Amino acid sequence: MPVFSPHELTALGARLFTATGAGPDEAQQVAALLVEANHTGHDSHGVIRIPQYLAEIESGLLDPQAVPQVEAETLVTAVVEGNRCFGQVAASHMAAVGLAKARQHGVGGVTLKGANHIGRLGSYVEELARQRAIGLLFVNTHGNGGIVAPWGGREPRLGTNPIAIGIPRAEADPLVLDMTTSMVAEGKVRVLRNRGEEAPEGWLLDAEGLPTRDSQTLYQSPRGSILPFGGHKGYGLGVVVDLLAGALTGDGCTGNLKVPAGNGAFLMVLDVAQFLPLEDFFQEVEELATFIKSSALLPGFAEILMPGEVEARQRAKRDAEGLFIEEETWAQIGAWAEKLGVQLG
Repeated sequence: MPVFSPHELTALGARLFTATGAGPDEAQQVAALLVEANHTGHDSHGVIRIPQYLAEIESGLLDPQAVPQVEAETLVTAVVEGNRCFGQVAASHMAAVGLAKARQHGVGGVTLKGANHIGRLGSYVEELARQRAIGLLFVNTHGNGGIVAPWGGREPRLGTNPIAIGIPRAEADPLVLDMTTSMVAEGKVRVLRNRGEEAPEGWLLDAEGLPTRDSQTLYQSPRGSILPFGGHKGYGLGVVVDLLAGALTGDGCTGNLKVPAGNGAFLMVLDVAQFLPLEDFFQEVEELATFIKSSALLPGFAEILMPGEVEARQRAKRDAEGLFIEEETWAQIGAWAEKLGVQLG
């Protein structure tokens, strides 16, 4: 598989997006966030999405020159319209608006509509946590009928409907929970498909509702589905996320084909210092982390990790080893580079 430095991949992504008419700042921002996903081990939300975004630009679903705007607001709430711009640009604007309101009033609640795929959710709440704020982000996927089976159903009816929460720490990297309410993110199945590998047992159902390990099942017609995590509990969370990110935003829930495919989002930002002294909060966070890690270990486990530690270690590992891109993804990127007249190197 090809191996690259983060700088090389970011520069290539920026060149490709700029070639479609995107502004240099926006192209750099999107490319950097995609590469950051690879850097943290989330290849499902990394440069594998470059061909997807370029195809959406070609089809008119994504406008590379559009910018987001605040459509309505109060002292503590805002509605951000993405105007079909890059999802990363829209989501970053949403986070900035939420943080500004939280700084003034302690809390900022922001909805995002009219956005394309926003990428790795953890990027946004981690940055908020580095600003000494807590971010709670809920995202759905509307306009495509869904890809996750409801509990007890055999046909897809929900998106993967992820949740991300960032918690600041005094010195260490923030605690970052970034998870789907399904067994796995769709992009992870896409990575396996591009690598020609099977999915683990318990992830997927085929179109007949039977368990399968065939990673192609989500991309066939009729297509299969991903199972909710934790049975009825993950399913219930998925429904709630869909309503927060779809109904509350007015952008539509999963299966609403009246709106183009994309992500709806609801973000809540809390300025920690306006609830209690930062020192007190940080002390509680560290005491809890220490207490959790003090547990006796099960056989086969070397240590207990806190949310976000896996990603931090992946950054260090991939700094040393480089970023690996599967051959199929690289071939797709190469085809687009040739089409756009962009040099790969």
